[in-house]
Amino acid sequence: MKYRYKKHILFLLAFLSLNLVQAQEVLTGLTHNPQIMGQPQVKTRNVTPVTLPFFDDFSNYTGAPKSSLWADRQAFVNNTYPMVPPSIGVVTLDALDENGLIYPHAETMPFGADTLSSNPIRLDYHQLSDSLYFSFYYQPGGASRSYPPVEWERIGDHPETSDSLVLEFGYPTGDSLFIGYAYSDYELPYNYHGHLGDSTVYSPGDSLLNPFLLPDTVYFVFDFYANAGGSIELPSDSLYGPEYRWNHVWATAGCTVDQWLNEDEHHLQYFKKVMIPIIDPQYLRSDFHFRFRNYASLEPNGYAAWESNVDQWHIDYVLLKSGSYTDIYPHDVTFVSPTTSALEEYQSMPWNQYRPTDMKESFHNDLANISSSVINVSYSYRVTSENGLLIGEQVPTSENATPYYNSGLYVNPFHTDANINFSYSYDGADSAIFYIKHLFTVTGGVGDDCIANDTCVFQQKFYNYYAYDDGTAEGGYSLISQLTNPETYMAMRFTLAQADTLRGVRMWFNSVFDDANVEPFTLMVWDDFWDEPDEVLLSMPGQYPGHAANPTEFVYYEFEEPFVVSGTFYVGFYQQHNTPINLGFDQNNDARAHWLYNTSGEWREPFLYGAPMIRPVLGKKFDCTPVRDVEKLQFSVYPNPADQQITVVLDQLTNQHCEAVMYDMMGRKVAEYSLNDNYNTLNISNLNSGIYLLQLKSESQTAIQKVIKR
Repeated sequence: MKYRYKKHILFLLAFLSLNLVQAQEVLTGLTHNPQIMGQPQVKTRNVTPVTLPFFDDFSNYTGAPKSSLWADRQAFVNNTYPMVPPSIGVVTLDALDENGLIYPHAETMPFGADTLSSNPIRLDYHQLSDSLYFSFYYQPGGASRSYPPVEWERIGDHPETSDSLVLEFGYPTGDSLFIGYAYSDYELPYNYHGHLGDSTVYSPGDSLLNPFLLPDTVYFVFDFYANAGGSIELPSDSLYGPEYRWNHVWATAGCTVDQWLNEDEHHLQYFKKVMIPIIDPQYLRSDFHFRFRNYASLEPNGYAAWESNVDQWHIDYVLLKSGSYTDIYPHDVTFVSPTTSALEEYQSMPWNQYRPTDMKESFHNDLANISSSVINVSYSYRVTSENGLLIGEQVPTSENATPYYNSGLYVNPFHTDANINFSYSYDGADSAIFYIKHLFTVTGGVGDDCIANDTCVFQQKFYNYYAYDDGTAEGGYSLISQLTNPETYMAMRFTLAQADTLRGVRMWFNSVFDDANVEPFTLMVWDDFWDEPDEVLLSMPGQYPGHAANPTEFVYYEFEEPFVVSGTFYVGFYQQHNTPINLGFDQNNDARAHWLYNTSGEWREPFLYGAPMIRPVLGKKFDCTPVRDVEKLQFSVYPNPADQQITVVLDQLTNQHCEAVMYDMMGRKVAEYSLNDNYNTLNISNLNSGIYLLQLKSESQTAIQKVIKR
């Protein structure tokens, strides 16, 4: 295992305006950004200066900002966090770094977070008389999809008044300065510090001479456990970069979209536009830069498993050009949000379970004319198979679209709620993919300032799983019980067209600082009785939140013995603790009609708008991304079966404290024990006869075995 050279700091997060005593369903932000983490890191590159106009509306890509325009990777491009942006796609600044993790210097006081810097821009051949101006739209996070706002429909977290968004203009001075260290892998040796024999573990407080840096008295002090023979990354060389002179140009304090909407009589101002003329001759050079920066602050609630992202700012339609400063509206028609599935209930479903009755009656498209005048627009869609075969289409039709800032989003039922006039045809294959391409343009295609936002494509996937979610988490879903001995359940409902084999469950969990959500849960499957979970069909205790190697992928909990299900069934989890497990939560697709939760002995309908990211896997066996295994403890139990007591023998020495937990076959905790050495006697006389699961867990390892009580 490789450890990063850093000091651990406790990060805290505010959750969604819910008091702990009253809370049952809890929604948090994310502690990491899988869209950024899943992308390769750009180390060095040659940059070609940008010529005017400089423009990005972030409409045709997601992930890291486009390297042809932007020098940084800390902000992330997405189309799921903003509410009613000028055009589809924004770039978001938040409290996460370029690796998608909370900044190591984050604290409850405002700290410098993301930076979004432009590449060098050629302004040396312009004159001030050219009327250069810089413009952009911005929005604070935490907006509701409804007005008046609905708390449980908010996406993200709004910046407090002590937080801010800042714009600066600048250029390199020609000098260099220290910017940090390069890191190299170093294998941890044995026999350190003069210890006799082989030492196997480095503990917090141990020190290690750094062989890479001079003078030879630079030490690294551990604040984590690490095994000898493993590797860590140590600073190995100083790095220098160009010095920049940055001038403060514009800033705004944290606020809420609610304030803007209340001040706007039409309640349409979800984004504000900023226009800044460039009138200072110091910027008329070949290497002009601008940059956005945000200052964020973590909120001290004190619950480690809720630590997550906060204080988002969304930026759209960034433009630097020469022209009239009074030209505040682009001549552009655009999609505003992503298009959706053609299926009524699901984003994806098994191909063999599909029936024509699963289709919606119509698509819904959020469209806008963001110019200052009425524009004649054209809309159409086209559906093709993976090999290009035409499945269905709506031919282009035209209509006049009024400007957004007069009347809101464009509404025309033939365009914004287009009829679905096709259905898919099952061909007996294992899977299928279809491409639904929507096109919304200025009629004739002439005079549109940005054609990239005129197209929106949805991939309709038919694989071997059901999904209510779109695969992207905007939050983390957890359950909290008010009871002294909590027992909480969550169950998602699925209905089959024909009997099928249930093989396992895919789940997506939010990573939490210091893995504070890695507590056991029981994976459950129930049958249905009167639209509620009834008889338990499967119980898998001792499961843990896991993560795939690629953070955008789901992890797979595979059943040892697949079994046949039919009709309606439920998949979910059970837990006997109040540690929030932070299940991924898609806030852009509403599946509230398809899941239930239970924190007090009865099943209840949810109130949070969204879809928990749980996907049952059925049918033929395919390769899936497995749960990342927690390192296993090796132990044996005797006698087994037993009447009064059992002896637990650890097969290898460990210097870590171990605990043992006994579960019944429903996944309920029935006993706890503390293990003090390699041979431990556990009393089971008070347990009823039956089969139990004994789980051993240390600080870094876990294992589970079956125990029979006679």
